[in-house]
Amino acid sequence: MLNQNISMLSGHKRIEEPKLIFADTNKDIHPLRGLCRYGPFSQSLDYLKQIRIATISPFGMEKKLQNLIKELNNQAAPKIAPDYYPDYPGFEKLFGVELLKPSDDLEIKLPKETNTFAQSGNYKRITSILINTISRLVPVKSEFQVLFIYLPSQWENCFKDENFDLHDQIKAKVAPLGIPIQIINDRALKNNCRANVMWGLSVATYAKSGGIPWKVEAINNNHAFIGLSYAMKTNKTDGTEYTTCCSQVYDPEGTGFEFIAFDTHEFTQDRQKNPYLSYNEMHAVMSQSLKIYQDSHLGKIPNKIVVHKTTAFKEEEIEGCFDAFGLKTTVELVQIIQHTNIKGIRFDNKNGPANYPLKRGSYLPISKNECLLWIQGVLENITKSGNELFKEAALKPMPKPVLLRRFTGDGGWHETCASILALSKMDWNNNTIYKSMPVSIVYSSLFSSVVKNVPEITRRTYNYRYFM
Repeated sequence: MLNQNISMLSGHKRIEEPKLIFADTNKDIHPLRGLCRYGPFSQSLDYLKQIRIATISPFGMEKKLQNLIKELNNQAAPKIAPDYYPDYPGFEKLFGVELLKPSDDLEIKLPKETNTFAQSGNYKRITSILINTISRLVPVKSEFQVLFIYLPSQWENCFKDENFDLHDQIKAKVAPLGIPIQIINDRALKNNCRANVMWGLSVATYAKSGGIPWKVEAINNNHAFIGLSYAMKTNKTDGTEYTTCCSQVYDPEGTGFEFIAFDTHEFTQDRQKNPYLSYNEMHAVMSQSLKIYQDSHLGKIPNKIVVHKTTAFKEEEIEGCFDAFGLKTTVELVQIIQHTNIKGIRFDNKNGPANYPLKRGSYLPISKNECLLWIQGVLENITKSGNELFKEAALKPMPKPVLLRRFTGDGGWHETCASILALSKMDWNNNTIYKSMPVSIVYSSLFSSVVKNVPEITRRTYNYRYFM
């Protein structure tokens, strides 16, 4: 069915755009507009008074970060998509928190020879220098909240290789040190729309400092969500393959807790080399995920847990999930397939494929266990002009639906689709209205990518802030 070019279908429904919660429980569907009007969610909690930045820069380039931090405190008008982006008011006015520049001991310059190593493509030496430099900040990490690291474009020979990613290496090796990092590149420094840059950088900095920019209005306060992703790796000693299961837990308001990195040698693979866990391993992963939720909710067990991943759920995985959560918890297992061949669907009485995007939140059940959901699409009441909007840019490419395949769980599709739509608005490491996938998939996939490049991350939990 998914290979067909469907011209017209009926029986669809649409979910209202999920509302976000800001300070004093005020709500808005636009994340940046809500911040401007009401302030961040955690402002009401009054636990974050100031944010101090530490910096690491190549020798002779430290002024670039000095100027960027200063710019975060200034106002800026948008030049790109001004109908969507509000004027950036400055960090302190926006978040009600003072942003402090680094003191002398928190402003570190890399050795002169670092530039030479980087330009020659010596990525191993560059990684070693950066990690050793960051380690010097561990004794004083209580004196700052976020570390800015400037990686200039002239170092691009060290950024990526077939089995190497400098960004992932830094994040993974520093996560156990408990230091949130913001990588700064020349795109952020040279982008002509400074409001766009300031919005993205300010929200990420606030979140990495422990602040909560916004939450999403809960569909049901007794539900929890888990995102799963797998990373295939090879043992350097004997050449055997194994997989690491990456799991992250979310509460009903879309707030993520720790990641779990769980190595396993008990798995099977399909023709596409996708791994599937044994009963014992899935049971262990889900049990640990449940413990993370309980630790943050006074030991309470949610009455429903929804697990998302991009591959199917095999029988042993299903049984492992059910036995980990017990009889009192409803378990819904949903595969989310992003790339489908569906196109040209229209919900009117005209013939031929549609040449316009559907409304975001539209969904179409196509069987008892399958449903199409438009996470991307047209939105109303989001622009200054009142015009409809597809994300914050043009209406291209034409957005396609994701396919939801439910392996356990029953009832209608409204609640399942509504929760996925809500979780698409919970990535604090960006400045757009929503992502093309729910954060449960976005972050578990990001974490598995890091784990694949850095095999030593295993069998422990990590705060999500260290991988944003």
